[in-house]
Amino acid sequence: MDTPNEREKSEVPALEAAIKILEYLSRYKSKERSLSQISKNLSINKSTCHRILKLLNHNRFVSYDADSKQYSLGSYLIILGSRASEFIDYLKLAQPHLKWVCEETRMTSVLLEPISDNRLMYVAKEELDVPDYHVHVSVKIGQHFPITSASFGKCYLAYLEEHRMEQILEKVNLKQFTDKTITDLETYKESLKEVRSKGFAVSYEEHTPGVFGIAAPIFDYSGQIAMVIACLGFATNVDEDYVSICGDKLKKAARSITEALGGKEPIFKV
Repeated sequence: MDTPNEREKSEVPALEAAIKILEYLSRYKSKERSLSQISKNLSINKSTCHRILKLLNHNRFVSYDADSKQYSLGSYLIILGSRASEFIDYLKLAQPHLKWVCEETRMTSVLLEPISDNRLMYVAKEELDVPDYHVHVSVKIGQHFPITSASFGKCYLAYLEEHRMEQILEKVNLKQFTDKTITDLETYKESLKEVRSKGFAVSYEEHTPGVFGIAAPIFDYSGQIAMVIACLGFATNVDEDYVSICGDKLKKAARSITEALGGKEPIFKV
C-alpha cells in the first residue's frame, strides 16, 4: 500500500499537468488542440496526457470532438467561472472605476491580474456602448498575454520588487510582436524606470498594430502590485496631451481601487 507521501508524489505532478492543460486550452491561439499537440507543447508524456484528458473530459472540464480529434475547454468551467465571479468581491469593487475610466477617456478599460510568473489576464472590462463611438477596441475576458507585452506588462513589471523583475526578465524573452516592440533588454529596463517616474505605462502599437494603451498599478495591503488597470484605443486618435490626461485619470482610478481593496501605495526610488 502506498504511504501518504508516496501518493502525494504521484498525484501532485498529475495535478500540475492538468492545470497546465487547462491554462493552455484557455489561450485563444490554442483553444482547440489534439492529444499529440498538447503532449508535445506542454512536454507531458503522451500516455499520461491522455489519461488526464480522459478524466477531465469525463468531468466536463474539457470537451472532446471525436470528428476532429481535438480537445477544448469544457462546459463545467462556465459554471465554475460564474460561481467565482459571484464570490470575488474585488471585481465588483473595481467595475464602477472601470466604467468611469471608459467614460472619461472614451476608450475600452480593462483590469488585469497575473496568472503565472509570465502572463497577465483580462479579468474585467468596460467598453463604450454609444452610437457615436461604435468603433472601439474590443477585448475578451480570460484572454492573456506575455508579461512583457504592451503597457500593462510594463506597468506590472515596473512595480515588482527589483529582484523579482530581474528574475522574470532573465527567464522570459522579449518577444517581438510588431516593429515597435522593445526587444533590447537594457532599453526595456529603462522604460520601466520611466513608468515609475510617471506613475503609468504607455504603449504605442508595441503589441498590436494600430492599438495604443495606458496602464496604472493597483496595490494590495502590503504595498505589492496586485493588478493593473488599463485603457486601450486606436493609436491614431491620441497625442501627447491626451496621453497625459488619460494617464492622470487612470492613476486616480487605480488609487481608488487600491483604497477600496485596503491596499497601500509603496514608495519607489526611480
